[in-house]
Amino acid sequence: DRPEPPRALRLWEASGTWLGLQWEPGFDGGLEQHFLLRAEGPGAPPPPAALVTSGFSLTLGGLRPDTPYDVTVTARNARGESAPARLRAVTSGTEMGAGPR
Repeated sequence: DRPEPPRALRLWEASGTWLGLQWEPGFDGGLEQHFLLRAEGPGAPPPPAALVTSGFSLTLGGLRPDTPYDVTVTARNARGESAPARLRAVTSGTEMGAGPR
């Protein structure tokens, strides 16, 4: 089957140009799964979608400072794609935080 949506999507840290995100995987449908992250902000060009092939966290970079982003994470396997997990996150107005990991 197709995988279930990721659960517990959360922001672990933010700076002026990146968002650090974590999530828990849903059931993988019995197949290897990967995660696709996308971010969209008003008046901001979307950064390229990011594919996570291992682990359950990612730092999305190339964002605009002090901008709200709608982030979606979907799980993918050989049978298809899950419904998205959604989160609204805002970059800070300054470069702060420990930096991308």
